[in-house]
Formats: sequence, structure tokens, C-alpha cells
Amino acid sequence: MPDALVEKILHVWTPRFLRVGILMEDITEIASRIDTWDDWASAWIATAEVHEELGEKWLQQGDELAAAEALQRASLYFHVSAFVYFRDQALHEHGYRKMVETYDRSLPLTRGAIEKVRFPFEDIELVGLLSKPAGVARPPVVILIPGLDSSKEGRHSGRAAFLARGMAVFSIDGPGQGEMSLTTHIRPDYEAPIGAAIDYLETRDDLDASRVGLLGSSLGGYYAPRAAAYEPRVKACVAVSGPFRWDSRGKEMMPVTREAYVNYLGAADDAEAEVLASRLTLEEAAPHITCPLLIIAGKQDPLVGWENAQLLRDAAAGPTELHVFDEGNHSCQNIPHKVMPLQYIFLARHLHEGTS
Repeated sequence: MPDALVEKILHVWTPRFLRVGILMEDITEIASRIDTWDDWASAWIATAEVHEELGEKWLQQGDELAAAEALQRASLYFHVSAFVYFRDQALHEHGYRKMVETYDRSLPLTRGAIEKVRFPFEDIELVGLLSKPAGVARPPVVILIPGLDSSKEGRHSGRAAFLARGMAVFSIDGPGQGEMSLTTHIRPDYEAPIGAAIDYLETRDDLDASRVGLLGSSLGGYYAPRAAAYEPRVKACVAVSGPFRWDSRGKEMMPVTREAYVNYLGAADDAEAEVLASRLTLEEAAPHITCPLLIIAGKQDPLVGWENAQLLRDAAAGPTELHVFDEGNHSCQNIPHKVMPLQYIFLARHLHEGTS
């Protein structure tokens, strides 16, 4: 059996792994090969390589759809190998580079279902994955925002329910997130990358950039309402298990999460990270949120206290809907049948509002 730290990590994140398409059988098998946290990255990378090889096999046999599925699953496993693993920086970077490489290799095989785009942001380019619903002219767009340690690839795996409701899905990596974390660091003013993303959407005549909604969970549950506060083109916003203030996350942060946020913030040590993280607050921003806002939290969340949701609800200026689930864990990943329809219904209602 793995040590107590690895057991806790699996307990907290297994629902998330299952939600994005990681197989329970693989989780069990990988766990049997992990004794301590130091073993984490190499164990996941080994299984990711198995799925990557399957992708090559299916491609050689001429089944592009099976190959795409295997390569995208490999991408998810490479992400999990590195998402909060910084004990070996080279392994972390290898996992993230392979996450991007395997997903990118799958894209030509998806028959246009997923498009990777780049859009200008200040002096660099940001990246996103875009999917459009079939048979809908100029659909509204839901921008999916990763958290501290997630990525556009994992977020985009949840696109189907939005597409079925006539909404396009644009999953992005902002500064310090996913692919962009290899070259940039977290910044508090997330309205800036969201503004750049909407600027890009406005250049396309196949999307309706006047109807944009945001959805973020975990630290993305800070980014989304922060952007909605200062980007007037946002028409609706969903925040799940996000911190209202970084210091209100509590003192029981797991060591691997602490290592992750030090690195994603670009801090030299814990002390500098605390200073940088203190800028991640909605105290001044929340009173500027005037668009419809859905807030979701779980009382069993070990990473972000559910009281953060109440703080956001009380501070937001616009129409706000709050749901706190007694049994919900972090991002309520253990009760998707309860929370996901709330998100789909809310965004569909507000983004399709006024259209026939």
C-alpha cells in the first residue's frame, strides 16, 4: 500500500481523475507500484506510455478515432504524472511536455472536432482548444478555465454536454496554467487573458463573441469571477470551489499542493509565495460582478473551505445563485450528477437568452 500522503492524494483527486477519463483499473494498478510520493511521476509516466503505444498501434491499423482516444488518454496520464509533482523538476517538465505532445498528435485525427488555436496576449501567445456544436450558426461560447494544477486538455474532456446544448467550448491555458506554466507564472488579473481570449473570438464569424460565459473550478473558481468583475463582455459566470481570498484556504494545505503553488507562482520559497498569493483576492473585485453568477461548493472540500462561496455570494453585486452541498468534495467532483447539470442549465439559460 502507498504511504499516507499518496493515499490522501488519491482520496482527494481520484474523482477528478475519473471525471476526465482516467480508468479506475489504471489508478488501482498504478497505486500498487507507488510506495512513496517520490514514485508518483515515474509510475504514471509508465502507464501513459502504454496508452501512447496503443495510439500508435491503432493508427497503424487505420483506426484514427481509436488512436485519437488513446493519445488523449495518454495526455491525461502525463498530466497527472506532473500536475502537483515537483520533487524532480525534469520529470515534471517531461510530463507536461508529453501531455501537450500527445494531445497535439491526436488533433488531426479528431476530424475537426477539436481545434487548437493560438491568440495574442501582451508580448506572447496563449493557447486554447475550441469545439463547436453541430448545426448551430454563430453559437455562444463557454470559456473553460483551469485551476492551479489543471490544464485545457483535461478541461476540454467535459465539452460534450455544452455542445449538446448549442454552446461552443473554448478551453484555455492562461498564464501559469497547463502548457503555459512551462514559460509563464500565475497572475491575479485574470481579466487580462480573458479579454485577449474574447478579442480572439471576435475575429471569428462562426462564433458569437457577444455571448460569452466563464466556468472555472478550484483556483479557476477565483479566476472566473475575477475576470467577470472587470471584463464587461462576460455575460454569465460559474465559480466552483474557488478561494475568495488565498489566505482563507486555511492552514491544512497538503505539502504537494504547497510545492505546486510555489512553483506555479514562480516564487523562490514559501515566504515569497505567500506574498504573491495574497494578491489572489476577490475582496475588491467581487462588488464589480454584475453579470449572473452561479457559485457551487462542497462542505467536504479539504482544499478550499466552503465558506469562501458565501463570501463571494455576499460580496457580488449582480444576481447570484449559491449551491452548497453537504457531501461535496473539492469541486464537487464526487457528485457530478448533481452539480454538472446546474452549470449546463445556468449557462445555457443566460447565453441563449434573447435568441430564438
